[in-house]
Amino acid sequence: MRDIQRQVGVLLLVLSALLWATLGTATAADRTWVDEIWGMVSFEKATYPSSNFDPYFEKLTVIQEGLARQDRQAVKKETDRFLKMLADRAHGINDVAADEIYNFALGVRPAEEITPAALLELGIGTERPMGVPNHSTDGASDATTDCGAGCDFWAEDALIPGG
Repeated sequence: MRDIQRQVGVLLLVLSALLWATLGTATAADRTWVDEIWGMVSFEKATYPSSNFDPYFEKLTVIQEGLARQDRQAVKKETDRFLKMLADRAHGINDVAADEIYNFALGVRPAEEITPAALLELGIGTERPMGVPNHSTDGASDATTDCGAGCDFWAEDALIPGG
């Protein structure tokens, strides 16, 4: 019985966060992509109440202020920092929440706001093995065959930086 009450409480909290995120005080025409991310962070905060989302809301506030001033450089810089915070799981944020917010933010962020710095910084430990199929332009089926310059083989466990 206690578990059901707790589940209902969490459900009501999530629903109220979604309602707030969709209705808010602004009309739909006044909503920005930052407002959409704010709603997602609110949802994740309700889902993972033990995580510290306050620094993320603070960063979103700075981004909103930059948008209001039409300071595109500040918006890009602060948005990149926001995404970096998520990638680093800064301030003890839940891993699942960080991934969800990060992916959502990339999806709603306008293309003109994206800079190369927005991509995850590559560094030691970011390489992940990726299996790729063997491919040959002349029909050879394994990497031990000497087919001259016509072969195009891929390693089975190629390391892709940041992949």
